[in-house]
Amino acid sequence: MKISAIETLFVDGFYRNFVFVKMMTDQGIVGWGECSLEGKESAVRGAVQDYARDLMGRDPRSIEEHLRTMTRDSFWMNGPVLRSAMGGLEMAMWDILGKSLGVSIHTLLGGRLRDEVEAYSNAWYFGAKTPADFAAATELPLSAGYRALKFDPFGKAGFVQSTAELQEGVAKVAAVRTAVGPDVQIGLDAHGRFGLMSALRLLRELEPYDLFFVEEPLHPDDTEGLAQLTRHSAIPIVLGERLYSRWDYRRVFESGLVSLVQPDAIHVGGILELRKIGAMAEVYSVGIAAHNAAGPISTAATLQAVATMPNVQIQEMFAPQDAPWRDDLAHPPIAVSDGKVQVPQGPGLGIELDEHVAHAHPGQPRSLAMHSEGSILEMSREP
Repeated sequence: MKISAIETLFVDGFYRNFVFVKMMTDQGIVGWGECSLEGKESAVRGAVQDYARDLMGRDPRSIEEHLRTMTRDSFWMNGPVLRSAMGGLEMAMWDILGKSLGVSIHTLLGGRLRDEVEAYSNAWYFGAKTPADFAAATELPLSAGYRALKFDPFGKAGFVQSTAELQEGVAKVAAVRTAVGPDVQIGLDAHGRFGLMSALRLLRELEPYDLFFVEEPLHPDDTEGLAQLTRHSAIPIVLGERLYSRWDYRRVFESGLVSLVQPDAIHVGGILELRKIGAMAEVYSVGIAAHNAAGPISTAATLQAVATMPNVQIQEMFAPQDAPWRDDLAHPPIAVSDGKVQVPQGPGLGIELDEHVAHAHPGQPRSLAMHSEGSILEMSREP
């Protein structure tokens, strides 16, 4: 079997875009991957084509060999653009391998330990501005059965958070805790925006609200600052969305900074790297809560890997609020029932992209603008 063609599809995802990889073979088997990278889609699509030159005509089932080609042999091997391109291509290879054998990827990884994973809802709060808005928005995920939520209540606050910004953020957290009661887990995402002084002050003010975790209160590369936060806060600190390989994770595990990490199947370079990071985390008694903010192919790939991990604690889902056409993009849709996401059971990834739906929703150039005017966090919940 040989790779005969590699294409990317640029698809509108409502408040971001999806980039899917289509890998074709001379035996007619098509593999799907995803390399979505918010705001940098042109860069990652170009990287896919750069790697494709070296992959054409080769057997897609030799996954470890091709990962070596895309890392060691290519010299440039890390960072979000290159790793995300690798991730999309690697997922497609696994999809082809599973389809060629008629088995799910999780079977090839040693077999699944679970059929479903407890999930937390993200993006449910987009467009909320006041504490009352945030409290009211919780009705959507709770009605869908979610018992864990994550959100960013910090508005446009930056490195130095003013007293007014601190009070506003804490008020939103308090409103959500009151709305959901004591039994729903709450995670916060600071998106790496704060300096150490602001983060220390914030975490102290948040302690009464029994938080599940705070994600990226500092820049994820600030190991010494994160160590100070860990020593001074009772709230668990988590990170991982902006770590790109097991070498990045090694320093986090060895430092003892976190008890839960969030590797992204796309951004770490695919399913196999995600599985290896999970195995490393287990040795350090660290849990896995895989980051998952992209489209349905990435979600399927993530679930194939985490279904085999004994240390999975929870799974991120951008649901129930997302692009209305998301469930039409891939079949069968990935099901969430009573706050648990079901692991796809078909061969390969267990889902197939519908190209007609993908082409009906072409991608729209947009910037991420996380903390400025036009931020996706300010978008209405209606497309």
